[in-house]
Amino acid sequence: MAGCRNCRLIFMLVITGGFFLVELVSGHLGNSIALVSDSFNMLSDLISLAIGLTAARVSQIRRHHRNTYGFARAEVVGALANAVFLAALTFAIFAEAITRLFKPQRMDDVELVLIVGALGLAVNIVGLILFQDCCFKRKISNDPTGRLATGTEGQRENTASAPASALNIRGVLLQVMGDALGSVVVVVAATVFYLLPLDDGEICNWECYVDPSLTIIMVIIVLSSAFPLIKETAIILLQMVPNGIKLLDLDETLCAIDGVQGIHELHIWELAGGRIIASLHVKCLDLSSYRTAELQIREIFHNAGIHSVTIQAEFIYRVTDSVLMCSSPCMLRECENKMCCIPPKDHSLEAGASCNGHMSNNAAEGNGGELSIPPSYRLTTKDVEEDKTEATNGLLHLHSTSL
Repeated sequence: MAGCRNCRLIFMLVITGGFFLVELVSGHLGNSIALVSDSFNMLSDLISLAIGLTAARVSQIRRHHRNTYGFARAEVVGALANAVFLAALTFAIFAEAITRLFKPQRMDDVELVLIVGALGLAVNIVGLILFQDCCFKRKISNDPTGRLATGTEGQRENTASAPASALNIRGVLLQVMGDALGSVVVVVAATVFYLLPLDDGEICNWECYVDPSLTIIMVIIVLSSAFPLIKETAIILLQMVPNGIKLLDLDETLCAIDGVQGIHELHIWELAGGRIIASLHVKCLDLSSYRTAELQIREIFHNAGIHSVTIQAEFIYRVTDSVLMCSSPCMLRECENKMCCIPPKDHSLEAGASCNGHMSNNAAEGNGGELSIPPSYRLTTKDVEEDKTEATNGLLHLHSTSL
């Protein structure tokens, strides 16, 4: 499938590049500004196709020593680049169209403009036919219910994310569509002037307003398609919660699991192409409680369409331990501003509050009003030495550091 998509990009790249050179050379030889202008419209398509092809090739790198996730987001970046480039280009065209409305101009060399517009439209129609079946697809789970065999109720399978390759091709397709609409405007305006020619001494009439008016309509159509693509790609690149994932509902469901005393550091983001990733810290009373809750936690994420989950288990060893604080912070207080954990002062102690970093109903019922929040960092040299004797993995070595 990827090879077929790349072949289409290469084929369209060759056609567009060849037509760009023909228009550029013919425009200079024939001293036609219309041909030269349209050649630069083809150049924008050429750049868009080159970006799309490069992104598609780079995204095939699955793992790299500088990027452990590979370059799966390359096609998302390519789609964003093409959408932003198209938005900037159409804005410049919009400004020129507004100027033409206040200062209308007649069209010269109508036959040449009509031929150039028709040829450009034909090339763009070929591109639209090539790419129209590659876009706007959605990944749907093979399991129609999206649930595990245990039958626990969960959220619906998330099917709102388009594959990264579809986003990339959408960026290319929007560029081709914008140029095709521009060619339609040129053909319509040139046809009007060809059928109803103006005399040499005649001033501009309604015909001179056809081109800028249709151009403004074209700009509105293109931008209405470009901005949603910019939004989709920005959501992925900014690692926002993907569309279709209700974070608060998910957190409430997790906190309601038996044995879970608290949830914090819940992060959900989309790598690319519907590959959604989650990580969270779960507080339990003991290892047995965690093992029981882990399967239910993974099932809940599965039902939500999240299949790559990292769970960090934390255990409450003392009654005074806070279920709202991270039990595994970094080793020094100076690292606090580099951590992602929410400070205790930002947490709400309202019983039953279900939000990232809040305690579950189980913890609220168990601790009641006796819950006390110790300082974020209570480590001293003496405490560290005591913890060394209890640790069995040998990973904690602070020596005589005083915090």
